[in-house]
Amino acid sequence: MLARNLKWTLVFSLAIWVAAISFFIFFGHVVLIDPDQEGFLLRFLLLEIMTGVALYGVMLIYQRCDHSKDAVIKLGIWGSAIGLFLDSFAIWHHSIFLPNLSNGQVMAFTIWLGCAYALYLMIPVWMRRVKN
Repeated sequence: MLARNLKWTLVFSLAIWVAAISFFIFFGHVVLIDPDQEGFLLRFLLLEIMTGVALYGVMLIYQRCDHSKDAVIKLGIWGSAIGLFLDSFAIWHHSIFLPNLSNGQVMAFTIWLGCAYALYLMIPVWMRRVKN
């Protein structure tokens, strides 16, 4: 199940990661604030809602490329694995990948990241349950 038709899965996984890291490279200094600042929770929740909507949209598009029964679950697993691997280097070398962010903003990015990957894994499961 998880190894069939990997071409589209890998392409989408990498594209999702590039889009997400690019968003934070260009807009991270605007959308992320230190978790200790007032208003962090509201910004965080709005960012996660937008992330969930974006992931749901990408999953719908992906289903058009991969018609297998568990296509979105495969993307969720592979995409999370690839993204977590790449993000570990992005956080490790945050001065290169996210040079405009303060340490507090990098912490906010990491908090967002953990919840975003939970969404990346759970949205496909939810989509599969709704489909059945």
